[in-house]
Amino acid sequence: MDVVDQGAFVRSWSVQTRRIAWLLGAGASAAAGLPTATQIRDDLLLRVYAERHGLLRENLHPNDPKVAAELGAYFDGRNGMVAFGADDDYSRAFELALPDESARARYLRERLAGKQPSYGQRVLGALISGGQTDIVITTNFDELLETASAEAYAAVGSPGQRRLLNVAALGSRDRARAVLDPDSLPMLIKLHGDFRESSLKNLDSELAEQDAVLRQAVHDLSRTYGLAVVGYSGRDDSIMTMLEAAADIEGAWPAGVWWFTRDPDRTPQRVMELLDRAAAAGTSAYVVRLGAFDELLGDLALQVQLPGHARTFVSQLQPAKRVTPAAPPDGRQGFPLIRYNALPILQAPTRALRASFAGPDHREFRDRLRIQEYRGAAVMSGGSLWGWGKAEAFAALAGGPAETVTVDLTSAALDPGLHALALEGLTKALSTRMPTRPKITRREYAVVLTEFDDLDERRQETLAAFKRIYGGHVHGHLRVSDYGSNRDGGPRAYAEAVRLHLEHRWGLSWLIFTPFTWVERWERPEGQFDVFDPATDWIRERWVTRKKNETWAELIAAWTAAITPERRETPLRLTRALGGDAFGEFRLGPTSAYSMRAL
Repeated sequence: MDVVDQGAFVRSWSVQTRRIAWLLGAGASAAAGLPTATQIRDDLLLRVYAERHGLLRENLHPNDPKVAAELGAYFDGRNGMVAFGADDDYSRAFELALPDESARARYLRERLAGKQPSYGQRVLGALISGGQTDIVITTNFDELLETASAEAYAAVGSPGQRRLLNVAALGSRDRARAVLDPDSLPMLIKLHGDFRESSLKNLDSELAEQDAVLRQAVHDLSRTYGLAVVGYSGRDDSIMTMLEAAADIEGAWPAGVWWFTRDPDRTPQRVMELLDRAAAAGTSAYVVRLGAFDELLGDLALQVQLPGHARTFVSQLQPAKRVTPAAPPDGRQGFPLIRYNALPILQAPTRALRASFAGPDHREFRDRLRIQEYRGAAVMSGGSLWGWGKAEAFAALAGGPAETVTVDLTSAALDPGLHALALEGLTKALSTRMPTRPKITRREYAVVLTEFDDLDERRQETLAAFKRIYGGHVHGHLRVSDYGSNRDGGPRAYAEAVRLHLEHRWGLSWLIFTPFTWVERWERPEGQFDVFDPATDWIRERWVTRKKNETWAELIAAWTAAITPERRETPLRLTRALGGDAFGEFRLGPTSAYSMRAL
């Protein structure tokens, strides 16, 4: 599964716009000040706790650490409540506190009423009214998007240019039957209802089955649109079942499935299986690193052509600038104040292998790599296989003919396939020069420090330098009794490492490296899917002092010296792939990005 940055989606959306539908969860409304599911859970449990213990509720607040600790001690997996963090903890809190449907509806009206749309919601409202977005699906009860769309509707311009949003919720589900009718667009489908309606879905029993009409509408539109999922956790079984069924439809989501998350490493397994399922059916499927919903919509607004006065409306949403451009100061400023963990990519390979490739999912593809003992680099993306390696071996891996094509990896941001190929090539090439081994998954590219028996003198010196910086061991094993076991039942390995990713900024491509502690995957005990990794706190404690400025600077300097030794331009080649004339080479600059003190 491809993991891409936000820019990859922005560029794709800018040429497809209304062909991509949106699925928005609670995270898309957080910037507007709406309570999150966890905040609602805690408020409901506080009501139950105060009532059961005869306490004055107005003197208690769930944000008070003492109160929060008491709530956890009393309710976390106890006294009628499921474990905190379980998929149904929000639903169970409602059942405990407000079993009556009318009381739940009134509670939500009080919590949601009076809120104003966020910047991102207002931009999306302009895209809806201006004709760049046809379909929005949401699990939210609030009316913020309707409000944002109405504000934009008045600002877009002449009646011939603007569009009024139709809403299909549980009380108006019949409108969803016309989801493919151009005269009914744009449309907002509210899967769990509207807080002003009497019908709402917020209990597990109510969420167990999705409304048949709204579910069919989603299936119908999946044949025409792609899907961007933002702010939704994937915890509702009925919605995930609906999306899985839609993914099985031939030609579903023709503009791709883009699942946004702040941390790709913590993407739920069921979401990853859904994306693999879509990819196996020939749909482009991506995990996208999300900064913030408002930031994402701001980026989209910069790339789209808006009609009439919509551009003025969107521009006025931006707060006034607090700074203005100024010429850089003249003269020498001394040593940089801040040095960043980014090295410039001065040169990259200009040719690559490509073949048509559709059908296998990520797991099947990795099995092929292992069985064929493929020694180069190979990534699958959007129905194609990209790689570097021996042409015959690559064609055998693809199961069909391959061609050599010209590629440009440095002059602009990359499409997902080439982005993944460049990262895999750099990850493997770096490990031929440093005392590291590559760790490549569908969501992460990293190199981890390793003490081989046959390290040459240069790599031994590099490893010794890392041991001095890290204060001793740079790899080892964790106790099974404290931190669980690996898939073989043995102790989990750990090692100091850096994550790698690419960005294009200021006219250059950059290799960004972020130090972290890698820990071998935990084999969860059967049935404990909601239990956090026991090594999480150990890792956090290990990094408490390392993130101080002085220590962090030393780590960045050590990794910079290892990646570009002797402060020289460093060539990197995949020595076990093609010869240098066919694969070419990466060349990294020795000076990391830095910031000077402003005068």
